[in-house]
Amino acid sequence: MLKQLTISNAYFFNCLFIFLSFSVVQAQEYGKIMGRILHIETLKPLKKVEVSIKNLSLSVQTDKLGVFNLENVPFGKHLLAVSHKNYDTQIFEINLQASVLDLGTIYFYQTFDKIDFEEPITEQNIFLFGTDDVFLKRASFDFSQSFFSLRGYEARHTQISLNNISLSNNFDGFPQWQSVSRLYDITRQRQTVIGLSPDNENFGSLSGTTKINTNPAYFRGGYRLSGSYSNKNYTGSIMATYHSGLLKNTLAYSFSASRQWGKEGYIAGTLYDAYSLYGAVSYKFNPKHSIVLSGFFTPSRRGKVTAITQRVYEQFGRKYNPLWGWQEGEKRNSSIQNNQSHTVILNYVYQEKNTSLTANVAYVQNNNAASKLDFINVPNPFPNYWKYLPDIADNPQINWLQLYEINLNTDNLPDAGNARYMLYNQHSNYQKLAANMIVKRTLNDKINFSAKINYNRQYSDNFARPKDLLGAEFFTDVNPFTTIDNKPTKNDALGVLQKGLKDKIKYNYSLTGSHYGAFVQLAYKTRRYSGFISGNFKRTTYLRQGKFLNEAYPENSLGKSSKPTFNNAGIKMGLKYDIDSIHQVSINGLFSTRPPLAKNTFINARENNNIVPDIKSENSTSLELNYRFNHPLLQGRLTAYATQIKNATSVNAFFAEIGSGIDYFQEVTSKINKRYLGLELGLEYQVLDNFSTSLVAALGEHVYNNNPEVGINFNTADLNEDMIHPTGFKDLGKAYIKNYKLANGPQQVFSLGGFYSNPKNWWLQGTANYFSQGYLAVSNTTRTSDFYNNPQNYGQPYKDIDFNLVKQLLKQERFNPYILCNISAGKWWQYKGLRIKLVASIHNLFDTKYISGGYEQARTANYGALVADTQNGASERNFGPKYWYGFGRTYFINLALGLNKSSKAKNYVNSF
Repeated sequence: MLKQLTISNAYFFNCLFIFLSFSVVQAQEYGKIMGRILHIETLKPLKKVEVSIKNLSLSVQTDKLGVFNLENVPFGKHLLAVSHKNYDTQIFEINLQASVLDLGTIYFYQTFDKIDFEEPITEQNIFLFGTDDVFLKRASFDFSQSFFSLRGYEARHTQISLNNISLSNNFDGFPQWQSVSRLYDITRQRQTVIGLSPDNENFGSLSGTTKINTNPAYFRGGYRLSGSYSNKNYTGSIMATYHSGLLKNTLAYSFSASRQWGKEGYIAGTLYDAYSLYGAVSYKFNPKHSIVLSGFFTPSRRGKVTAITQRVYEQFGRKYNPLWGWQEGEKRNSSIQNNQSHTVILNYVYQEKNTSLTANVAYVQNNNAASKLDFINVPNPFPNYWKYLPDIADNPQINWLQLYEINLNTDNLPDAGNARYMLYNQHSNYQKLAANMIVKRTLNDKINFSAKINYNRQYSDNFARPKDLLGAEFFTDVNPFTTIDNKPTKNDALGVLQKGLKDKIKYNYSLTGSHYGAFVQLAYKTRRYSGFISGNFKRTTYLRQGKFLNEAYPENSLGKSSKPTFNNAGIKMGLKYDIDSIHQVSINGLFSTRPPLAKNTFINARENNNIVPDIKSENSTSLELNYRFNHPLLQGRLTAYATQIKNATSVNAFFAEIGSGIDYFQEVTSKINKRYLGLELGLEYQVLDNFSTSLVAALGEHVYNNNPEVGINFNTADLNEDMIHPTGFKDLGKAYIKNYKLANGPQQVFSLGGFYSNPKNWWLQGTANYFSQGYLAVSNTTRTSDFYNNPQNYGQPYKDIDFNLVKQLLKQERFNPYILCNISAGKWWQYKGLRIKLVASIHNLFDTKYISGGYEQARTANYGALVADTQNGASERNFGPKYWYGFGRTYFINLALGLNKSSKAKNYVNSF
């Protein structure tokens, strides 16, 4: 019986265990976890991000809207992993206690070692970063080597901001990108607004806006060390960066330092030596208030190059640089660019449910010095001087020793000790104070409002100073191009004539530019439609103050100029329609006016206060049509654009032999109209899971749309000479350049590319790029009626002019088309928290020879001189066009090590 009871008990307990187990299983409940993943900086949805539950075989990927739904998740506590190869994996502790757990928005950090090319970012391609647009990505990496310009616009038509502060120089309009260009690790977080698309922080510009945010709270904590080797602009570089990450949801800080160096780049004699230091701290007082303080210091020194004629190119090739010569076994470049930039930016952010306010203030100090080799009453020291061209092969570089010998040979000379040759620096040191306030408010679920007020004041000191007297004792500060009573005029009539290394020479003046303005925008969005309208106002004032009394301009060189003031406004609007989840069309339009640049407002700012007569603001009208599609296998954009710029002004200075005479001129071209028409196409097709192809095309027609007015200005100091005109100004009438092409890089580009990504963590990319319709910049003066006058006969017209020959001589040169192939590859490894990445690229794989740009010399700006210069063919011209020849085969290699800090951070939904 005991045996029977034992068996019965065992049976009972087995049945009880099975029943209880079944009951537990039956009682287990399941739910769904949902959410949306956005890029923390751009706020764009991220697709194909994997969302999984640790220790469970449950995973799902986000769709193109960044949305995920993870179903059949057991109730209870879990670890939710969010991962993507280009982003930092984030782990969240969750507790599922209901049928649906909505995590809301999860902001994803870019990985500390994201897949990129790590190559130097230039002024040509920075505007195109920070976007997933295939056209702009291709333009940034593959087109910039050919000086391709987006839609043909000049760089000043693109706006770049760093932490809500514009990087543009108030005087020349160009973004001062070099001040942060070497801080790759810090400037990764970029957002690009393409073309005329709306931007809730800026009115924008013709080709768009690039916004960089270096807030340390946006970077995942970790260390990074990288090094590069190249044969382009520099040889080696090293960079170290540390991000703390957001500590206890309040404090974050970042540091970065880099150096780039090289005795010589691809072009001979181009030394490079640059440092960059950066630091920033952000603090979040509470969910509504936070501040960010950032600063950087970026000194650099680099040797410059110059364009060369075809005659010189055929003798020495594309690496030739006439600006250097041997000195004591070292290559010494006569033209060295020194730059030191100091920047401090403070940002305050207020954020609540439907309103945000950002106040930003910055101080920038930029010291720039460009050296130049000067000579007076001695032979020209440059080997490519036109009189030396027949024998240039014997003396291809500057003879520094000879320059010293001439300066030191003081026997029986009345001006013994004077520097006949001298290196001097052209200084342009400016300080800028910028401040703005941006307000954004969600009025309801359909309407958003944003507004901005800003103030910007830039003051610059401009002067020259001796850098090296080359063995001499002093420099006699006179201008050999102007004379009074057969004596050269004094540049500083109230100062000493003989000057040393610490003295200012040649010119000395300051420029002040003050700008203030406002911007407002309303944006409307429904399920299918969205639109916006925005407007801006800007007031600009310039002031020149001369600090030298120039003997050639005694009445208007010293003291303050008048204050040219310009009031400008603009309006921009657009409408977008989502046809379905794949197809989208939009139209955007703009009309705006903008002030002329300071450099185009003053005729000869170095010497006098003269302002371009009747100068006015230029105006722009632009329209673009966009068609975008986003299929899982095929994505792309097709854009048609039409832009017209009217009433532009440009000022250029050069020595020329025009029909009215021979002198050093300031050429003022006014009432310039330009027209830009074209198409942009970017397609990317996912052939396989790990292989994609792309097609990119830019078809443009960018031309002068009228015949602008040209006038020349010159000095009239010597009343006894045969002057071109007694007032110092002569109206040359119209320059007949209508329908001539704008020389802003190739106007037609086609590109094919392929990208392969291997599951074993390596990738390979190749592109073939076809460039055509690039044109030489033409001389306006050469195309005026003054071209037909003989300067050797008091400006009387030439006789027996061959107008068929004239047509041939004045025809604009079109560069030959060419193909450039580029390849790049990368491999990355990961061991626990350590990541290693190796990237290599080769540009111009087949060493193609091509011309990327150039300009006509105005030296032969009359019929007789141009005929004489061209009679023996292009290869024998003394004053032929000067060309920029593209780099041959170049390479770049980068090795980076990254170590992420361990993080217990939760969801960063409220990160500012």
